[in-house]
Amino acid sequence: MAKLVSGLTSVMVLILTIGCSSPNEQIQSDADIIGTIIEVREQDHQILIEQNNADDSASNLIWISQDQDSAIIVAGVAKTKFEKSFQNKKVEVWIKNLIAQSSPPQALADKVKID
Repeated sequence: MAKLVSGLTSVMVLILTIGCSSPNEQIQSDADIIGTIIEVREQDHQILIEQNNADDSASNLIWISQDQDSAIIVAGVAKTKFEKSFQNKKVEVWIKNLIAQSSPPQALADKVKID
């Protein structure tokens, strides 16, 4: 009898946990930059991102460049370069070094994940 009660309790806890989670909850990311790609310069190996996580709305744009070591992942598939089809897609970027304080700022990507 005790095993039955324990089993039912476990099932109830599982159902409550699943039922109480929201499908719209944001998953936290450790990316340096999160935003939307608003321009792609294929010949320059650059994308312009409008950041969601910018502190100041005046500085919410940033150019991201890639080099031969930059990882580009699109919907789980590795790519070798930025493509025009990436425009208007959600993106997460991990920066290799420091961000250059130009206008807009610029940085070199270690990893780019595009949804």
